[in-house]
Amino acid sequence: MPDQHPDFIITMNFYSYLLLFSVALLFATGCSDSDTNSDESESATSITTATAQTRDLSETFSVSGEVMTYRRSYVASRIEGLVFDVRFEEGDDLSQGDIMARIDVRQQQAELRRAEAIRTEAETHLQRTRQLVEAGSDAQAELQRAERDFEQADSEVERLRLSVEFGDIKSPMNGVVTSRLVEIGNNVAQNERLFTVEDTDLLVVRPGVSELNLAGIEAGDEVEITLDVYPDRTFAGHIRRIFPTSDSQTRLFTVEVELHQSEDKPVVRPGYLARVQFAADRREEVIAVPSEAIEERDGNTYVFVLNDDEDRVRMTEVETGARRDGFAEILSGIEAGTKVAAANLDVLEDDSLVRVAGTFRRFGFRE
Repeated sequence: MPDQHPDFIITMNFYSYLLLFSVALLFATGCSDSDTNSDESESATSITTATAQTRDLSETFSVSGEVMTYRRSYVASRIEGLVFDVRFEEGDDLSQGDIMARIDVRQQQAELRRAEAIRTEAETHLQRTRQLVEAGSDAQAELQRAERDFEQADSEVERLRLSVEFGDIKSPMNGVVTSRLVEIGNNVAQNERLFTVEDTDLLVVRPGVSELNLAGIEAGDEVEITLDVYPDRTFAGHIRRIFPTSDSQTRLFTVEVELHQSEDKPVVRPGYLARVQFAADRREEVIAVPSEAIEERDGNTYVFVLNDDEDRVRMTEVETGARRDGFAEILSGIEAGTKVAAANLDVLEDDSLVRVAGTFRRFGFRE
């Protein structure tokens, strides 16, 4: 083999080293790109978290109405005459049978005494006629007239006794006087209204409710009541009854609500303006998450549950119910206390790497 020139050998060695360096550089670049792509595919998605909690997602609506007594009686005069005694006024408590006012019945008393005398005479004549008939006398027609006269005299005595009794205006029930329309010296007519008596032990509110909200409520449901006079207080109540027909003018159905009173609450008086909060669709103590934590994919509903280290999420299918006030009811799939992702759900998949940036907050909605 012929000897090679030294310059040729040096040149060949230079190109060999250059080739080896280029191959090594390309290999290093390729590995670097591979590592970079791997890092990018595993980069953590920034999320906020929310915790599944029990909430009240009931659908509520509020209607106002006036507080009134359930039992109210308009006390009227049953005879005409001059009032000479009035014993009660507005605000006074009274019991059933208490005499509230008195009407002058001296004329009726005089007529009663005369009627009693006539009845006595008729009774004597009747007894004598019966004795004649029993003795065989042909006095049957006379006996019938005597019986008729006695019955008329007896009924007249009973009528006048009632007139005298009606001179005392009595309370028909226990309660408080809320209106007095008579004074001493007034001449009152028969059936003229003199007092109003109300039983304040049972107070009700009767607001009108639209038929659209009526289907979700029923007798016995608990309600919350607030009064304008006590804006910081809440009173309990329940629906006593729902009137069967609507008002012909307003087309609203009257719902009677009983207001519960207790010694630790301030005094409630008839006439106060009340606001009754009804729950048309009760969803109390249900598990709920923010609506932002719900992801819809291919007709199914999912949440992304964080693992114990809070660095990865598990795509979990759930069944949802009502969605109100920015929250979704969870019927099945997760339990209360479960932490879920509440942001960037569109880029998450099962077992995605995540980075918790904070806790989801919502303001302006009821808790």
